[in-house]
Amino acid sequence: MTKRNPEDDVQAASTCKDRRINYIVIPDVPLLAKAKAALEKGCSYVKLCIESTKGSSLWLKPKEINVTFGPLTQKDDTLFLNKNRKLILVTKSLTTIEEVAKYVLSVPEANVRIIDSNIVSKYIVRDIDTDYSLEEIISDLKSQDILVSKVVRFKRKGSSDPIPIILIDEIGKTNRKDIKIGRMIFKVNKFIENPKVCFKCLRFGHTQLRCDKAKRCSNCGELHEDNCLNPTKCFRCVRDEDISFFEARKRVASQPSYASSVGATPSSSGGISPAKSQFEELNSAILKLTDQVSALLPLFHQVENLREVNQQCIVRCAEIQGQLLNQVQENKQLKELTESQRSHIEFLQKQISLSDPSFQLHPVPSSELDLVSPPLVSFSEVGELSSTDFGSGID
Repeated sequence: MTKRNPEDDVQAASTCKDRRINYIVIPDVPLLAKAKAALEKGCSYVKLCIESTKGSSLWLKPKEINVTFGPLTQKDDTLFLNKNRKLILVTKSLTTIEEVAKYVLSVPEANVRIIDSNIVSKYIVRDIDTDYSLEEIISDLKSQDILVSKVVRFKRKGSSDPIPIILIDEIGKTNRKDIKIGRMIFKVNKFIENPKVCFKCLRFGHTQLRCDKAKRCSNCGELHEDNCLNPTKCFRCVRDEDISFFEARKRVASQPSYASSVGATPSSSGGISPAKSQFEELNSAILKLTDQVSALLPLFHQVENLREVNQQCIVRCAEIQGQLLNQVQENKQLKELTESQRSHIEFLQKQISLSDPSFQLHPVPSSELDLVSPPLVSFSEVGELSSTDFGSGID
């Protein structure tokens, strides 16, 4: 048995350390903080999964669900049970999330969590040094108010060697072009997941964990187990034809692409000239229209000036109309005063005629005559009357 050198121990320790690299890190983000970030960053709703330690929800009957969660939710919130008998709450109210989480966590063996599939934006970041740990990346993003639900580092296929590519699940519906990590700015791309394939019914759109259909043979496409001795067929068209993925890829790659076929077409260059001429015609039409609009601008300013003058005339006419109404009112009052004076004069004439029948009086002018008229009574004659006679006549 040989003794290893100290250098070998250091190298072995470093190798063991490299093997303990975390390829996935899920930070511990509080439920309310995650829901608040999702609603503030473009998510229209949040899904809560209410489950128990046994798997299914503790509330399964509709009446029990309505009585328990009715007072805690809003009118536009919805509740339903999924295939795994877990209660799903769809809401857009932060108050509802807080109340429901507080109640569920107070019940023994009950748990509540947010379903991340509809509140995250997935980004691929390249050229990230493998010495940069995922925990440090999460810390840098948190300092920029970017909450993440998961960070994954990719590795080489068939080995555990990390590569400088990471996947970031950011909470919220965002549309980033780049992201800052440390002092560097990295370009990001939207992560497009592979389509879901069910290895039970061999259809797309779901996985075999959620499949409720019968088992289909991957060799012939019939409904039996995989231990099949039948000839290989396509399970979709059920014909005696089959092709592997690599062969299909070779066939697609060998065919001419659309770009190459368009570039090789001789009429492609000739199709540019009509478009160019049409563009020139459109440009000339735009210039003519611009000239016409420029010629109409002075007329537009004149119309605006006339509009202002018209507005001033309307205001002046309103003032004159008000003055005329006041004048008419004053004329009415003057007419009423004239009528009262005329009545009083007639009364005095009657009294004078009773006191001295031989005394002649001028007729009282009609109200239809002009206000300027000769005096109704000769004041010289009235002066000849004694006060006693006037008084006796009145009696």
